[in-house]
Amino acid sequence: MIHYPIGEIFKEMGIVAQPQLDAALHVQKASNIKLGEILVKLNFVTVQELARAVALQKQLDYIDLETYVPQADALSLIDQEFVQLNALLPLYLENDTLHIATSNPDNDMSSYLQEMTGKAIRFVVSDALSIARCIQLYYEQLKDPIEVKIGSIIESAVEGNEIDIIELAELIIDNAIKDRATDIHIMPELVSSHIFYRVDGVMQHYYSLPNKLHHILISRLKVLGKLDIIENFKAQSGEFHFNFLQTDYNIRISTIPTMKGEKIALRLLPENFSLYSLEDLGFEPELVTKLESYLKKSSGMILIIGPSGNGKTTTLYALLRKINILERNVLSIEEPVEFQLPFVSQLQVNLKTGFTFSKGLRHIARQDPDVIVIGEILDEETAQLAVRSSLTGHLILSTTFGNRPSSLLTRLKDFHVDRHTLSDGLIAIISQKLIRRLCPHCKEPIEISKEKLAGKFATSSVQYLPHDTFTIYRPGGCIHCKNSGYLGRMALAELFEIDDKIRKMIDSDQNSLELDLYAKEQMMKELVDDALLKVINGDTSLEEVQRI
Repeated sequence: MIHYPIGEIFKEMGIVAQPQLDAALHVQKASNIKLGEILVKLNFVTVQELARAVALQKQLDYIDLETYVPQADALSLIDQEFVQLNALLPLYLENDTLHIATSNPDNDMSSYLQEMTGKAIRFVVSDALSIARCIQLYYEQLKDPIEVKIGSIIESAVEGNEIDIIELAELIIDNAIKDRATDIHIMPELVSSHIFYRVDGVMQHYYSLPNKLHHILISRLKVLGKLDIIENFKAQSGEFHFNFLQTDYNIRISTIPTMKGEKIALRLLPENFSLYSLEDLGFEPELVTKLESYLKKSSGMILIIGPSGNGKTTTLYALLRKINILERNVLSIEEPVEFQLPFVSQLQVNLKTGFTFSKGLRHIARQDPDVIVIGEILDEETAQLAVRSSLTGHLILSTTFGNRPSSLLTRLKDFHVDRHTLSDGLIAIISQKLIRRLCPHCKEPIEISKEKLAGKFATSSVQYLPHDTFTIYRPGGCIHCKNSGYLGRMALAELFEIDDKIRKMIDSDQNSLELDLYAKEQMMKELVDDALLKVINGDTSLEEVQRI
């Protein structure tokens, strides 16, 4: 069996280029560390990508533990102390074979494990951090599930007993992190207080609390966020740090007074922000190829637009990963810096000291940059500076709010950006919106005709589909997706390419409707076209497309 070098596998996967590999090899000569680990330390690859590459190298399956819940009967076969010591995670039993996740398949313990468990052993590969997190979480869940703890505390409060509000607040956050929630909402109603988690962009009701617990729970969270616990009639905001499952979180807290009492919202932000590739985010190969060609340009502007909370910053970082940062001077200004990128000089906005996006841009311009990343364009001065910089030998990457590319052009005009400068500098606009992925473990196939699909999608693309009937999928429900039928999200994306005709239309100040009509004539793919493709490919469902 031939095992290809890990560096060559990364190149084949399109994750690293030769200059990055050369830099890592230079580091390896000065250290005693494996090449894959060096690439991770340099942030050229993620731990998940390293695990996928190792799986390919060893010809084993890869499993993403962020989307998988181990079976209790598999966990019970090996004790927690042993799996922690050897970084192994029992996953499931199938035909008397125990499947175990490892990050180091070279450490073959098959014979010993077979003797220990009485089962045949098959290894799959995952990353070490996810294995460690899952060992801590799921073995504890076997002994004392978080949901049961919360239920017991609520039941005790209903019976009139004193409860530990510090423990309850911590458990509510623990459970949100366990279930991949991005936000927690605690809102009072007339009969009781209610706790919602936002999971994969959708609010889900989790718990109802006795009204008498609402005020003391809010007060505890306000103490953590260093807010005024006496003031209940004005909005407040703050933040605090939290650690769970070997991960640090920055939790932003916001309170508002409502007619029924104080409502609180918590945004859960992991401090080890995950990098993604455009492919992992759901960008189709044709679109990725076009973006790669644009990123090679020496000047111009690429803008990412979409509603708040729809992954624009994540896509911005994914675009940066397609740039050879060892041959180009890349500087960024962000608010906040969510991930420290290798060989990128990153500046952070600080409004308290007056260091704004526009002021940072003026300083960056003196650093001889090739690529300038602007976290967000929010004001007139930043917009004007960004567009002007795109004409002076700089490639500009940035994000801003918007729904349609054509309407963004109108908004930039509202920022008093000169339309001639804009038409010369703009390369492309990426519009995106996040949509839930179907759970791969339980999605259910259904047949649908081309005619019915045409009735669901307001796009002419349906008529070009090659078949009269298609197998698509609908949500099921299982332990991995908490019976929701969905697991994680992906991006729907469209690319508005600025060609010579559009430049003339911007120059002549034509309106957004005319721009949209021209884009349709040129068969530019829209979000609805990408949604249709993802339904046909089995990535999402008709119901989810209609929801968003």
